[in-house]
Amino acid sequence: MDAVPVMDDSEDGLLALVDFKWLMAGLGWRIDLTRLRRDAGYLGECARLGLTSESAVLRHCSAELLSRHEAAHRSAATAREHGRKHAAALLQG
Repeated sequence: MDAVPVMDDSEDGLLALVDFKWLMAGLGWRIDLTRLRRDAGYLGECARLGLTSESAVLRHCSAELLSRHEAAHRSAATAREHGRKHAAALLQG
């Protein structure tokens, strides 16, 4: 399976993850930031858990992460498809 970054490597993306991690920690939910950055399933589970919080700030942050996560998947899928087409074109000739 290809390793696909869950989110972009921009400062905003990292800051959103760190904010989320500490908001979750404030409620006693430990988050592995390294795994959060690399495992889309884990990010989804954690963000959905955050959506159940009584904290409006955490719910907002969770929704934002899920939104960014979907965008990251779309761009990664597009890049993989472009790579496949490019490789096929090279093989043909």
